[in-house]
Amino acid sequence: MQITSNPLSLFSYIGENNNKADDVLQQLAKGNNKDVSGGLDVLESGLNRGAFEETLQLLEKGEIDIDLNLVENYYQFNQQKLNREVAHLAENFDLGTDVRVTIQDGALLVAGESDNSKALQQYIDKDNRLSTLVQQTAKLSQFVEWGQAKEQAAEYKSEDMPEAQLVDFLKDARLVVTRSNQFIMSEMGSTFYSQGHTQQLIDNNLKEAE
Repeated sequence: MQITSNPLSLFSYIGENNNKADDVLQQLAKGNNKDVSGGLDVLESGLNRGAFEETLQLLEKGEIDIDLNLVENYYQFNQQKLNREVAHLAENFDLGTDVRVTIQDGALLVAGESDNSKALQQYIDKDNRLSTLVQQTAKLSQFVEWGQAKEQAAEYKSEDMPEAQLVDFLKDARLVVTRSNQFIMSEMGSTFYSQGHTQQLIDNNLKEAE
């Protein structure tokens, strides 16, 4: 499935921590739009192979761009599968309170030193299928947040937000993909630390405008 769109690409400065990043942000704030094409098949292939960085680099270079609704639907589908997995885990482990699992460098690290946490860590380490699903869905959550930030940045620009303020928004939105994500689960279900990042920034802007 191929999708063609004309987005405001925010991916080009991911991982940049120097003046080049600021230059790119300035261009984004001014509306440096271009036609790019891509598809869900590229994203799915990269996620299934665990090639998260490779897929992200394609997004950074503007070589692929994917409709936000498709990515969000994919994310929701995976999230439903994760919730079923968590319901199974709740039968065998104490998930009465939030259990946080940091996703870093291809590994899942369960927080806490209790016997229950250690047992859960051992279980996750042995279940490659679950580990892959968590990491895949975590990246999808981050991509969804990026897509929302992209749409919001375009809206801010249409409302003539000052360039400096728009650049600040882009810098803050960037954090959702540059920092480690967390998988949070309990007997009620699961979510990711990245979820809601963009909305929080939007709400903060509204508060500052009041």
